[in-house]
Parts: sequence; C-alpha cells; structure tokens
Amino acid sequence: MKEIFIVEDDDGIRDLIEFLLVSQQYVVKTFPTARAFKNNITGETPDLFLLDIMLPDGNGLDLCKELKKNSNTSSIPVVLMSAHADINRMEGADDFIAKPFDVDELLNRIEKQLA
Repeated sequence: MKEIFIVEDDDGIRDLIEFLLVSQQYVVKTFPTARAFKNNITGETPDLFLLDIMLPDGNGLDLCKELKKNSNTSSIPVVLMSAHADINRMEGADDFIAKPFDVDELLNRIEKQLA
C-alpha cells in the first residue's frame, strides 16, 4: 500500500483528505503543523508528500525545498496546496492543487504522481 504524508493545519480539510485517501486504500499520516511534521518523520519515507503552503508555524514551500534537498526524500513527489498561492511559485514541487479543490481532481493528481 502506498503511504502519503499530509501537512494541513485546517482540521476539517485534513480529516477530509485523510478520509478520501484511506477510502482509496492509501496509508495516511497527518500533521497539523510544520513542527509536528519535522518532529515525527525521522527515518520514514512515504510515497508522496501533500503539503499546505500556509501553515501557522512555517510554510509548505520551505518544507518542499528541504525535502527536495535531502537525498533520502528528493525523489519523492511533493504536491502543494493553497487557496492563496501563486501557481507559478511551486518551488520544486511536482504539482499544485488550488483550494477549494475538486475531490476527483485531488485523487487524480495524487494517482498521477504515484504512477
């Protein structure tokens, strides 16, 4: 089973995405903040990172840059999401999803990155 790490500060959105992905047979770990993500991923490598850009204690663009610089995670797809971001500033991410997102589009983009 493919594993996805989600960093999203909005509880409702995080729970919705987790529910959707688990229903599609993905293993999901969720993190509400950049700090929680950094403190709990030591040595773990998922198949995909799904990162919100606007976080209360950091931002997904910086997390993406860190993941892409790290030799252990540089080849893992990173999908950024935001309601506020300029789509041209993907900062090395593999894809971008604008909020609010269409559920089917979210699932299709994730499947495409994992193919």
